[in-house]
Amino acid sequence: MKISLNWLREYVDIDMQPEELGRLLTMSGLELEGLEPSGQSLGGIVVARIISISPHPEADRLSLCQVDTGNGEVQVVCGAPNIFSGALAPFAGAGVSLPSGATISDSKIRGVRSQGMLLAEDEMGLTEDHTGVMILPPNLAPGTPFSSMSSDLKRFELADWVFDLSITPNRPDWTSVLGVAREIAALIGQRLRRPEIIIEEGGSHIAGLASVSIADPVGCPRYAAGVIQGVDIGPSPFWMRRRLFLSGIRSINNIVDVTNYVLLEMGQPLHAFDYNKLRENRIIVRRAEKGETFTTLDGETRPLNDESLMICDGERPVALAGIMGGLNSEITPETQDVLLESAFFDPVTIRRCSKRLGLSTEASYRFERGVDIEGATTALKRAMSLVYQLAGGSIASGIIDNYPRPYTPPDIRLRIDKINRLLGTSLTKDAVTGYMKALEMDVRDSGEDQLLISPPSFRVDITREADLIEEVARVFGYENIPVTYPSIRPGQVNDAPELALSDQIRQIMSGLGFAEIITYSFISPKSADMLGAEEESPLRKFVPILNPLAIDQSVMRTSLIPGILNTVAVNVAHYEKDLKLFEWGKVFFQMGEDLQPNEKLLLTAVITGLAQKKSWHCDDRAVDFYDIKGVLEALLAALGLKDVTFKREKDFNSYDPEVSAGVYCKGSALGRVGRVSSNVLEAHGLEKINAFLFELDIAALLKEIPETRRFQSIARFPAVYRDISLLLNRNIESAGVVDIIKEKGSDLIESVEIFDLYEDIKSDRPEKSLAFRISYRSKDRTLDGAEVNSLHETIIDEIKLKTGGRLREG
Repeated sequence: MKISLNWLREYVDIDMQPEELGRLLTMSGLELEGLEPSGQSLGGIVVARIISISPHPEADRLSLCQVDTGNGEVQVVCGAPNIFSGALAPFAGAGVSLPSGATISDSKIRGVRSQGMLLAEDEMGLTEDHTGVMILPPNLAPGTPFSSMSSDLKRFELADWVFDLSITPNRPDWTSVLGVAREIAALIGQRLRRPEIIIEEGGSHIAGLASVSIADPVGCPRYAAGVIQGVDIGPSPFWMRRRLFLSGIRSINNIVDVTNYVLLEMGQPLHAFDYNKLRENRIIVRRAEKGETFTTLDGETRPLNDESLMICDGERPVALAGIMGGLNSEITPETQDVLLESAFFDPVTIRRCSKRLGLSTEASYRFERGVDIEGATTALKRAMSLVYQLAGGSIASGIIDNYPRPYTPPDIRLRIDKINRLLGTSLTKDAVTGYMKALEMDVRDSGEDQLLISPPSFRVDITREADLIEEVARVFGYENIPVTYPSIRPGQVNDAPELALSDQIRQIMSGLGFAEIITYSFISPKSADMLGAEEESPLRKFVPILNPLAIDQSVMRTSLIPGILNTVAVNVAHYEKDLKLFEWGKVFFQMGEDLQPNEKLLLTAVITGLAQKKSWHCDDRAVDFYDIKGVLEALLAALGLKDVTFKREKDFNSYDPEVSAGVYCKGSALGRVGRVSSNVLEAHGLEKINAFLFELDIAALLKEIPETRRFQSIARFPAVYRDISLLLNRNIESAGVVDIIKEKGSDLIESVEIFDLYEDIKSDRPEKSLAFRISYRSKDRTLDGAEVNSLHETIIDEIKLKTGGRLREG
């Protein structure tokens, strides 16, 4: 939010540099995002009087002006339509630089000499008005420096500073100039001044002019209205347009500008209706009807639902409550009578409607956070006073204030000893009372060492004693709170197992050449189809997002695969095909309407492209199943897991059933590994590449990681090697044979390796040849040949018995 320093100074005396004030606000919680000067580069610009005007000989839309600059007369070519003899306007002579960076020169325009320039407001960076030159008050002397007028003319602000403040959602009272001024007054110990409100009622009583009924008191707990008749629509004075400009709001006309001015000044959104366009002179606050549409001031016709809160007249909607008015009741140059609205709308209702329609305004921004329900009539009267000043007319006697359930402030106990105990201070009751009153709290003495505090209605964020203690800390100054160290040393707190494991896995995976990615947890519900998930698959148990940013981010992810494949697709589109990526993250599953979603922590890694690039001594080699399996084995080995096995399984979604396996440790499932199926790759735009990935369930993995690592001494005794070459049925998996060897060989089996595999695909016999090399070794003695041969024969017999295989001959 942008706020003018001159505007703040109207309500509180500020005697410090803008930078110092910015630091003070930041320390109190009002973060300063930017600080910019405005109207401070006007040196060389002077007040000039137009003596005479004649037509330009070569241009119908230009005029020749003889101008008195206070230092002689000069000729100026001017195209503004609002100039007249005797008018005073800002003048920049040759050599003067404007805030835009342009420098005025003595030049010819359409063949006629122009010795300078009469300036419009936007050319000096004062407002965005370029309808004509800036016409100055008639009591100024030619030659007066333009920049000195701030001190000469009331509210004729030029040199200023603009604070760009970041407002936290819990402090809606800071969304106004008065709210920030109140904060500054409390911080520097100054008194807050409020704008003067003078209402000169002279018209008919409002009861005979309009009525208000609230059909939905939940959506609209309070609605106030006033009527001004016989107004003159026109431009606003410079001081108001200047302040609106510095706050980032465009000037429309005096009536609309008043509503925006009060919104900025007091934080209360208002709306002005053309009273004569309100049918039956009635206001009804109700919910929209199903299928109803409404055309807002921006000309857009918007579909409504039964949650949309509407302001209606006797026949039709005339405004989208708390967001934007309607085209059918807008203020136009022909408007004569105005009905002003000042209301309180339910923040949740406004936020939902604004979000659904994709329509955010200055009004909705404030209503969503919660405006001051008690301030509605004060803001209304302020607006009526300004309308009377700027547009004339007659103010109807009285106002309408439909307020069925008035606000009752809470009473909160505040203990002085608790403040000092929590903050480490030694504040007195009188000091705390002063801080509370500076923040406009109602303070009552509630006995020894405690106060009873009633927060004002604009402080919706204060609901308990802790909130009040925070206010004391803010006003006292966080920087003034003494630094105290704890009297005891905290005990050692170990990291959560998942956190410690994540650091370890990241280190291992980066050492294996992988890059970590972090993808969105919000995905499209179509992701399950893209993964080939069956109808009853857990991958379809999505947790929906209540207010999604887009349809492709409307559910929580049930797998990390969509995110990692989308990342691969982006890289491939940029000609990066040799990839090693991994992601550590949570997935979410809907467990039922009345149950909390289930969260699961997963690790997923993918490799694509080439495992080895062509060089002088080798050819290209694409990645394959054994590359990703090797990575997985290296990871699990580095984590201390032993007895890891891979079992071929064909019911995995997303994987090629012929090139995939389940990952197990001592019989417990850890995850899966394999080649991504061609259908899944095609769904992600990756039909031209192969991708291999693995997934690990972190909870299952943690159960298998040993708590301590045991040192294993280097083998002192020699190993004995024996080979087995077997003919087995093609459907028998090698992992099963390895399990048989290890089980029968007991502790003497050091390792089992497959060194040969042969299948004759042309043969009618459903057999394959597998050759194993077994390493036998004892930890405490040297094995003799006879003992090894006996055990080896036992193993062969066991294999034959359990698999039906036989030794290969020849």
